[in-house]
Amino acid sequence: MRDDDPALVRLQDELADIGTMATGVEQRAADVLEVLRRELRFDSAWIAVRDPERHRHVALATTGPAEALHRYFSTPEADVELDLLGLNSLQPPVLAGELPTPLPEIRAWGEYLIPAGFRGGVAGALFASTGRHVGFLSLLGADPARPGPADRDVLAAVTRVIADDLDRTREIAATAKIVGTAEAGVVVTRGGTPLPLPGLPDDPLLAPGSPVLAAVARELAAGGPYAAFLVPVPGADGEGLRRVTALDCAMPELDHLSGAVLLSSPGDLRGLTCLDLRLLGHLVAGTTQVPALAAAVGVDPRTATVSLRRAQLALDVPGPAATATRAVRTGLRIPPALGGPPGTGRR
Repeated sequence: MRDDDPALVRLQDELADIGTMATGVEQRAADVLEVLRRELRFDSAWIAVRDPERHRHVALATTGPAEALHRYFSTPEADVELDLLGLNSLQPPVLAGELPTPLPEIRAWGEYLIPAGFRGGVAGALFASTGRHVGFLSLLGADPARPGPADRDVLAAVTRVIADDLDRTREIAATAKIVGTAEAGVVVTRGGTPLPLPGLPDDPLLAPGSPVLAAVARELAAGGPYAAFLVPVPGADGEGLRRVTALDCAMPELDHLSGAVLLSSPGDLRGLTCLDLRLLGHLVAGTTQVPALAAAVGVDPRTATVSLRRAQLALDVPGPAATATRAVRTGLRIPPALGGPPGTGRR
């Protein structure tokens, strides 16, 4: 089948339409299998997302007698074996008969699939247009000739479309659009690794190992659907500020994607200075007494009192507890880990 074959183009378009649906990822996966069943020859199928940090595949949808696949992929050795077979790498789908090892010697086949009555199959990794490894697709048949080379070729032409359908970074990017002023962003994983966020460039502030990402991890771990704060950045005219907004998008039972981290301009600071914002950061972190706040930001207690009072007036709240709450809600604070040593920053 040629790439410009009308039937193949229709199949690609039909699968691409699934990715535009507002349903959850599990339903989209089920819809993908329904479409493939009409076009390809198989008895059982499995689509899973890969969690590379936990080295596991989590089922999104199955069709047919897929119990053997469920048992196999529930084992920690499954991801290791897929690596050894090259099935976690970016390559076209592979027929069972094309694997480099005889089927009975492959654990998936010898212990799970052959005893379940399967003799043929095709499998491959799902890589999205962004290059991200999204998951895994397997089609199985009782007949060694099913699926066959023609099925493999069709599947090879649509795996990227399927991966895009199931790529949660696209969902996260859609959610991130609520921050209309975002100028840069990444998706962050459970382990703190930044990944590209479709539609936005990345930024050095969001590079691997960034203190901003470490601060985001602490904020999201404390609970709540989002976090917002400010981070000082050097500029041509001295120290500037950028706003960080983190959105919790974690589905820990499914994959390793944790949330979106977005950068934008600081917005209305309500007349607060960097000193005020640093002091608010320490107040939110639990430092409430004026002498301790003064020591934390490197000023004398009188200056800290004036700064705290200015913050209360700017945020229109009566006392320190309410000031901390409003600072969290508005994002008008610099977390202690990002504020620099005591005595730094403009006042």
